[in-house]
Amino acid sequence: MKIFSTVLLLTVAIVNVSQAGVIRKRLTPVVQTPISFSNYTLEWKSLTTLKDNAARQHGSSKYPHPAYKLLQSLADEAVKKPVYTIVNKPFLPPSGDKHDWLSYAPYWWPSSNCTATDKNNDCPFVNLDGQVNPDVYKLNDQKNLEYMSMDTETLAMAYLVFKKDAYAQQAANMLRAFFLNNDTMMNPNMEYGQIIRGNGKSATHIGRAEGIISGRALISPVRAVKILELSGTRHWGKNDTAGMVGWFKSFHDWLLDDKIAIDEGNTTNNHLSYYTDSLITFSDFIGNYSTIETKVRTFFTTNLPKQILANGTQPMEELRTLPFHYSAFNLEALVYMANFVSQRDPLTHGPYITNAWNQTGDSIITAVQRLEAVVAGKTGQIEPGADITEADYSVRAVGIQYPSQFCHTYKASQSHVVPYLNLWPLWTPHSLWNCFS
Repeated sequence: MKIFSTVLLLTVAIVNVSQAGVIRKRLTPVVQTPISFSNYTLEWKSLTTLKDNAARQHGSSKYPHPAYKLLQSLADEAVKKPVYTIVNKPFLPPSGDKHDWLSYAPYWWPSSNCTATDKNNDCPFVNLDGQVNPDVYKLNDQKNLEYMSMDTETLAMAYLVFKKDAYAQQAANMLRAFFLNNDTMMNPNMEYGQIIRGNGKSATHIGRAEGIISGRALISPVRAVKILELSGTRHWGKNDTAGMVGWFKSFHDWLLDDKIAIDEGNTTNNHLSYYTDSLITFSDFIGNYSTIETKVRTFFTTNLPKQILANGTQPMEELRTLPFHYSAFNLEALVYMANFVSQRDPLTHGPYITNAWNQTGDSIITAVQRLEAVVAGKTGQIEPGADITEADYSVRAVGIQYPSQFCHTYKASQSHVVPYLNLWPLWTPHSLWNCFS
């Protein structure tokens, strides 16, 4: 979006928010997608907490929790699945290389004024914000990335708890197929993400910056590797980790140097939040800590104050036709980032960002409190068909850090339709398991 348009829209949002507390707009009913992996991938999973909880569960029924039975069930299912790859896609990207990532822009449709028989190729495409074109599901790269992401991490966690060799072996097989084996690996770029089809001026036929947001699914495989290393399994070795580091080094460099990636890094809304999350995670994995320092310092000093106002509103997200979804969606990225930057910086030996959760005037805590109020119907807007449990993840993340403020103030869903999302006790301190029920 052009700078002038962004400034104008932001100004309108600030006026509306400050005067009325809500942003009046035409809301779009939610179109449910087959699966939502973002919550699972972006939930902060402390390796220390995972290990402590695993030790508590292993060989003992003193502190049972249904999440561990579910973990075992999901891992048993994942062992039976074939490995995931993107090379079996039904259509090739413009490069002609089946190893290149390919996806369609989800909110772009053939113009309703076009009468051509082949609308996908011979019509101009227009943007219908929030309305998913079902054609995106004809491509399977996104689906395969999502399932690989969730299953490898689930299998690694299951091995950490149950020490069943089949879990570690399958996690290793899936990681090698997707990242390391020459015949099945994905090339380390997203050059052809969210292509706009058709013959109009909007058609790209190459990737767009917006397509890079799918790369957030790559955070889970990084964690899967770390969990496999932590578990000491014989099914994952130093050469495997070195290969993964090499792949993510190439992807990291592409995120910094490629034109569409640079464009994504120059956005200001949830796209920037997820771009930053992805980049700092991969930078940490390959040991490039200076990239982390530069990116998070800029984000917290320049970008976060524009994303969150003093009263907790997120004007860039609440302007959208799915205001609740996008507010919750951006907060998922922000709470992940707050957890990440609160870690020790190997170069300075202090946190990357001090007081990341509660920066004055642009507090992530305040934004989460507003989201709670929206769920309670006290302010804001919720679009028809919205999943209000999207707020759970941000509330839990803040609650783990500040239990005296959030414990027993919010009731999170205990039974998500997507079973992976019910595994949250695995990475939540045992003492807080009952905080949000």
